[in-house]
Amino acid sequence: MELWNFLLNSQKRMDILDELSLISPQKSLDIAKKLEMRWQDVSTQLNLFVEKKLASKDGTQFYLSKQGQIYKSQIRNLQNLEKSTEKYSDFIEQHNIEKIPYMYIKDFLTWEDTKLTQLTSLDVFPFISKNVKRSKDEHLAIFSKVSLDIQSVFNSMDENLNIRIIYPLEEKDKLIGVKTKLDKQKFQFRFIERKNMYCVMQICDRDFSWIGYEDRINEFDYLNIIEGSDIRFIDWSVSNFEFLWKNSKKL
Repeated sequence: MELWNFLLNSQKRMDILDELSLISPQKSLDIAKKLEMRWQDVSTQLNLFVEKKLASKDGTQFYLSKQGQIYKSQIRNLQNLEKSTEKYSDFIEQHNIEKIPYMYIKDFLTWEDTKLTQLTSLDVFPFISKNVKRSKDEHLAIFSKVSLDIQSVFNSMDENLNIRIIYPLEEKDKLIGVKTKLDKQKFQFRFIERKNMYCVMQICDRDFSWIGYEDRINEFDYLNIIEGSDIRFIDWSVSNFEFLWKNSKKL
């Protein structure tokens, strides 16, 4: 936390960090002129950056170190998160967002070009079905219940489509006797205990995804979801899916 406090508690340091991220390397005098600061103040701060390994010095020029680049990137995420949490504050209050693992919560809502979508109960099946059918190469999904209607949609898809689905362990008996493509490597089920699930989702060919979360009465909310095609959102969705896939079981 020391480096975070060092940066975030000083607007002057934040401005210098921004400037270094735009053009590197730069002389302290040039940075001072652009930021309209005293050269002595900028020089002192830059030397502190070097001391804390946030910047490196080459002769009279300064540039962000790799560590400095990481901190700059994460500060941008924090700024995006601040804007988005205000925008989605009601949604956050109504869902058990705190169940998202720490390594993923830090990037939650830092995506661009995503939206909160409100469906109706009549919209849910057509929406899920459409997303299955739009997938040509790969479809990843996490569902809170086994639906025979959705199962029939999966069974109607091209056998070359790679499908992986995660269901709650408590739902496994519903698949007994159901005609599936379980014998084919490209159609895989895994199961995880319901208490260890924190989201439902679909990921289509890694160019579209949506995610729904558990609400305050511990039911998965399919009617209020976050969806989008932003590459960072899709990568985040895939990471969450792979985390749960790794922690699920094939029965």
